[in-house]
Amino acid sequence: MTASVAIPTRKRRSQSDTSGIGPTGRMVLGSISGLLLMLLIAPMLVLLLMSFSNADFVVFPPTAFSLKWYYKFFAMGDFLSALLTSFEVAVAASLIATLIGLPAAYVLVRRRFPGRRALAAVFLSPLMVPQIIVGVGLLQLYTALGGANSLTGLVMAHVVAVLPYVIRTVGAALSTTNVSIEEAAADLGANQLEVLAFVVVPMIKGGVLAAALFALIMSWINVEISIFLTTTGSYTLPVLLYNYMEYSLTPVVVVAGSVSIVVAVALVAVIDRFIGLSSAMRL
Repeated sequence: MTASVAIPTRKRRSQSDTSGIGPTGRMVLGSISGLLLMLLIAPMLVLLLMSFSNADFVVFPPTAFSLKWYYKFFAMGDFLSALLTSFEVAVAASLIATLIGLPAAYVLVRRRFPGRRALAAVFLSPLMVPQIIVGVGLLQLYTALGGANSLTGLVMAHVVAVLPYVIRTVGAALSTTNVSIEEAAADLGANQLEVLAFVVVPMIKGGVLAAALFALIMSWINVEISIFLTTTGSYTLPVLLYNYMEYSLTPVVVVAGSVSIVVAVALVAVIDRFIGLSSAMRL
């Protein structure tokens, strides 16, 4: 006669028990989240709708829709020049920041050496200091060096501003990879540069792409630093918008703001297409 032994089974918890929030709590949380999302999206939707207005002044809601202000925007040389300048500066700053931030993040994550925390704090310091203070400091530095009000100086200033985003994103991606793969490559004869280029980068290519796109977005929308370092004829789009809005708010300015929003949203869509927004938020 065999005795049967009852093995206690652990009762699976429901999702509400695991999260600690019941159906009512989830409904309230969802409602609050939806309201906050609408508060964030509503101003952009209003701006986009106003950009298609047929009126000769800024009005909402539009009484009639037209593309005439878009035609005028693309016919104005100063806006097109500012759009091109913003694109050039953002792309250059993103590429340079990625090239600098990738090895910097690798050293900070993989190596242990005296002063590592202090070096990390220096790299991330632009996130801790108001951007307008960074702009003033860079203006004084460039003036002392004789390189103020140049496109190169503006690009390097944007590199300073966006570099922390690259280091944080790439560093988070590096923390999810297997170090033993890099060690195996080194044991097989690869030098440090080859390990970084042919082993590490392919493993974290999604994180590198996200870092570059984040840097591109932050450079594209930057106004606090750009306003101190641009000159007449080399305005970025946010600075030109600020100058126009200082005197009058016209439908052309609304169109320019809409174009800037569309570019930023398109870059976010690219991030979502390649690595997914949920993955990007975890980096």
